[in-house]
Parts: sequence; structure tokens; C-alpha cells
Amino acid sequence: MEQNVASAVRRFLVIEFPVSEQSSESGVVLLAAVSGGADSMAMLSALCKLRADESCSLHCLHVEHGLRSAQESRGDAEFVRSFCEKHQIDCHVVHIPPGKIAAYAKEKGAGIAAAARYFRHKALYKEAERLGQNTVILLAHTNDDVLETALMRTLRGAGPSGLASMPVSRTIQQGKSRIFRPLLYTSRAEIIEYLNAKNIFWREDNSNTDEHYLRNRLRRRLVPVLNEFFPFWKIGLSKMAETQAYTAEFIVENAKNLVKWDIEKNKKGSLKVLCLSTDADNFFARHQIIREESIFQAVNILFKGKPGFSPRRSAIRQFAKGGKKAIDLGFVRICQKEGKILAVRPRKSFECGVLRLIK
Repeated sequence: MEQNVASAVRRFLVIEFPVSEQSSESGVVLLAAVSGGADSMAMLSALCKLRADESCSLHCLHVEHGLRSAQESRGDAEFVRSFCEKHQIDCHVVHIPPGKIAAYAKEKGAGIAAAARYFRHKALYKEAERLGQNTVILLAHTNDDVLETALMRTLRGAGPSGLASMPVSRTIQQGKSRIFRPLLYTSRAEIIEYLNAKNIFWREDNSNTDEHYLRNRLRRRLVPVLNEFFPFWKIGLSKMAETQAYTAEFIVENAKNLVKWDIEKNKKGSLKVLCLSTDADNFFARHQIIREESIFQAVNILFKGKPGFSPRRSAIRQFAKGGKKAIDLGFVRICQKEGKILAVRPRKSFECGVLRLIK
């Protein structure tokens, strides 16, 4: 486990941080996102071994989401903090006030898990920015997570981008932060075996047994059935994800070249919105899947790579077919007006009022 993680991280650092990019004053900073669960504790332990061999500093960020009882969530935070103190790792704990994630999820029309992920990533990006430009955010996703996510998105009818394999690494925030997943080819069984061999404890999140969440229902109900009656399902799903990754790449590039979005900042009194526009005739002259992808790209431009929620493809498909003149995605409005397709994102200070007006 430790050798595999070390090799993966070293390969990533060689590619992402050429000697010419590295500061003479500070080396690479590894920022591990640690919940206290088995996966993240295994990653943190393996990174301790790597830190001893490499000239890089190791930091830890734990987010207390405020979704569970204070005793349980604070227990997780203290557990992570204690492990970091024992191994001389700089640990930063972010506390999110109870009710904030639920309110945000309700406002955006998203699930609790998606809202929690938004705040978690937001905290990670902020900490990475504080630590400097040579910071790598390390996430403890495993191969089991990849397969579960693929199953979830298949059941929800995701497009090629959603069905594509989870990337090992990606760059976010306009190139300022890098994300790397060193355990992506490791199974959960291997994680548990490693922790037991090293006598490393971990915390069990009670919400992982709550079948209100789709991922838990898949993990506890569907996956055992697939393992018993379709033992080849993991290979088949992995091949599908690889094929969809190629398909998504092809569609994304074509949409980017065929549908150009112009960025405009319109002002009307004190109300300011960020608006994108593209020619409606050219938009509707393209293939249906290109139209849909171009709207997804407009949403990404409006949010500038910041964490958010993926809009529903079903709503976008209705608009792209010409069935609707406007759709409200909750945080972006897409409409056809005066020969143009407009994508409008209200500024934060006016967002609630504008959304109520649209509704």
C-alpha cells in the first residue's frame, strides 16, 4: 500500500511540478482531505511514509459538516487531530454551522450529499490557496467509489461525461489547485487489510448505513446481488466508463469548437449579472448532443471552475430540442431571446431575489 501510494504520488509530482515551476523558497505541499474513515486514514498513513522519504510537507484538513450529533462529529475531528499530532502533521479543522448545509441544499434544489461536498471542496480550495501555489489536494477515493459512482450515474441516466471514469487527477480554480487521487486503483478490501496490518484505527460514520442515501442503498443492497449473480460486473462497468471517457472527450471538443459563447457583463442600475450569449441559429443547427454539451460548458464558464452542482440533463434536453424558450436551473437561467441563446447567472448578492422573480 505505502509503496503504491508513494509511486503514484511521485509520478504525479514529476509531471505536474517541473523543476522550473518549483519555488526556491518552498517545495511541494501535500494537503490530505481526511474524514477519519478507513479510506482517508489509510491514505494519510501512507503519506506519512512518503513524507519521510521526500522533500515535501504534509498537511491535513478535516471538515466537520454539522450534519450529525455534535458528540459524533466532534469525536471524528478530535480523532483526526490526535492522529496528526502524534505524527507531527499540521491539521486544520473546519466547522460548518449546523443547518447551513441543509439550507444550502434546499436553496439550490440539491441533495444533502452534494451540498456537503460543495462546502467540503470549498474549504479544501481555500486551504490550498493559503498554503501556496505548489499545493496538491489529495482525496481518498478508491476503486469501489469509482464503481459505485458509475452505477449511480447509470441509474440516473447520466450522459457520457457523467459515465466517464473518475479522473486520477485534475486541475481546478483556473490552474491554481491540483487534485490527485492516489487510491483510485485500490479496493476497499485492500484498505481494510492494510489498516489491520498496521494496527491503525478509523472512525465509522453512522450515516454510511443510512439507506436514505442512494450510494448506501447501492452499496448495501445492489452490489451484493451483482457480486453474487454477475461477478463480471466490475470489469464490464470499467470498460463502459473508459469508452464513455473517449466519447465525452470527442463531444466536449466539438461543442467547444462549434458553439462559441461570448462573455458579457450587463449593467442596469445597481443590478449586475454575468451573462453569456451565442447565436441561436448556429446553436440549433448543431446535433442535439452538441447543443446539450454547449449548455453544460456555459454553466462551467459562469462558475469559473468553482465547485457546484451539475444541472439536470432532462431540463437542458428539453431546451436544446426547442421545446422551451427558457429554463431555470436554480442557479443559472437559460433562455432564447432576440436571435441569441443566453445563459445568465445572478450575482450572489441578488441571487435569492432574482430566483424568486423567475419562479
